[in-house]
Amino acid sequence: MEIEKIKSILDAIKDTDIEEIWFEKAGEKSGFRRKDISFSPCEPSDKIIPGKSNIHDKEPVPKISLSQNQIKSTMVGTFLRSASPGGKPLVEEGDFVSIDQKVCIVEAMKVMKELTSQVAGKIVKVLVADNHPVEYGQPLFEVEPQIKADINADKRG
Repeated sequence: MEIEKIKSILDAIKDTDIEEIWFEKAGEKSGFRRKDISFSPCEPSDKIIPGKSNIHDKEPVPKISLSQNQIKSTMVGTFLRSASPGGKPLVEEGDFVSIDQKVCIVEAMKVMKELTSQVAGKIVKVLVADNHPVEYGQPLFEVEPQIKADINADKRG
């Protein structure tokens, strides 16, 4: 292939995203591959694009930390609501749980691990269906914490 033809081909593709190109003419093969594909990160900008919303223009969203009000899986496995197949669930929505109360079982490779509540309160929502897989750290229950004053009031009355 002629040098001028090679130069013109390379000039034609230099501003494209083509990484390599190969030719074959009369049994002669030629090819080119970019040695290094350059990457230039964008500089951060404070410019506001017209027509786009600015996050600072919106009302702030209240921050709610549910992690303290959730019972999470401590391992990967299958979520079981009852201690035996077809049995009554250990806890239901609306039930009150105490700290260290058994709430469910997570089974992995025939090993059953009983999970306990780390917060005293009311089970607001069961987040996973029975016999469904769960991941480590996945929320299983939402709990509305019981206020200490409420606990003492229950003991008095």
